[in-house]
Amino acid sequence: MADNWDDSDDDWDVDSDEDELDKKLGLKKEEDVPTFEEEEDLALAEKARQMEINTANLKKKGQALAAKKEAEEERKMEEELARKAMEMEAEMEENMTTEERRLLEKRRVEEADNALTDDLFGGVDSSAGKAAVGGNAMGAGGTVKMKDL
Repeated sequence: MADNWDDSDDDWDVDSDEDELDKKLGLKKEEDVPTFEEEEDLALAEKARQMEINTANLKKKGQALAAKKEAEEERKMEEELARKAMEMEAEMEENMTTEERRLLEKRRVEEADNALTDDLFGGVDSSAGKAAVGGNAMGAGGTVKMKDL
């Protein structure tokens, strides 16, 4: 059997005990070991930045989707209200006399004609004193610039 000196398990053969003893006796001073700040891993920094960008993009997409759903829901509500209004109007017309129906039809035709006229000539009522077509009418007290042609 061969003895191996390096495989010694003796407690007295430990260097750390000597270092501790020297520290206690004041023979060995603690060395100022330079401390290095942990280097920031560039891959981790890039990954964190990408995560921030992705979360911001996902948040934007989520808000856009929520707005789209809200707009669709609002459109459906308006459509439903319009449908109910048409049903009520149809029911009201069924209960009208022939004279009332004739007056209602005449009023509808008149309103449609007025709307077409406003579209064609630009609403005279909405222009408030300006020319309906050109919009360059002179106001009271305005100055007139005359040019020789």
